[in-house]
Amino acid sequence: MSWKEMNLWMRLPHHPNIVPFDRVVVDELEGHLVGFTSNYVAGHNLEGNKSRVFKLKWLQQLIHVVDVLNLEHGIAHQYIAARNLLINEPEDAIMLFDFNFAARISCLSPGEGESYIEDRNDVKGVIFTIYEIITQDNSLRSVSHEDENLSNLKSKWVKHPEDRRPPSQWTTGMRGGSKS
Repeated sequence: MSWKEMNLWMRLPHHPNIVPFDRVVVDELEGHLVGFTSNYVAGHNLEGNKSRVFKLKWLQQLIHVVDVLNLEHGIAHQYIAARNLLINEPEDAIMLFDFNFAARISCLSPGEGESYIEDRNDVKGVIFTIYEIITQDNSLRSVSHEDENLSNLKSKWVKHPEDRRPPSQWTTGMRGGSKS
């Protein structure tokens, strides 16, 4: 449990793609902060269900929530990974959680909680996470953030075996077409 994580997360305005902060847990006898809770989300994280077909609309939602955090709130999540992405099954929406490494982008020096680290930037986090989800290649997890490079990704991504759509349909949604 991190005071910085709790403090940053609880101050975020509601967003449909961020798991909501619920409450602070305090030891009634000692008055010490014990931890915090989040609202329950009916679903599973993307790491735990590798057979799930990843939907283009979830990618669009992830990009949107990262834009909101980075550009509107000046916050970098810095830990985007399949294990930190839940699928809210009733809403059919992706939800980001675990703000343990989150930092204000303007905080470049250590000492005031987590500082922003360019090597952990959210855009790179999205790219590597989507690569892992689509290809089911988790070999890059052993590469440090400092050594992650887009050239480490294979030039040809092998699609999920259950996705029977032709590749031409993958890009349709990126151009504003189908959102399936």
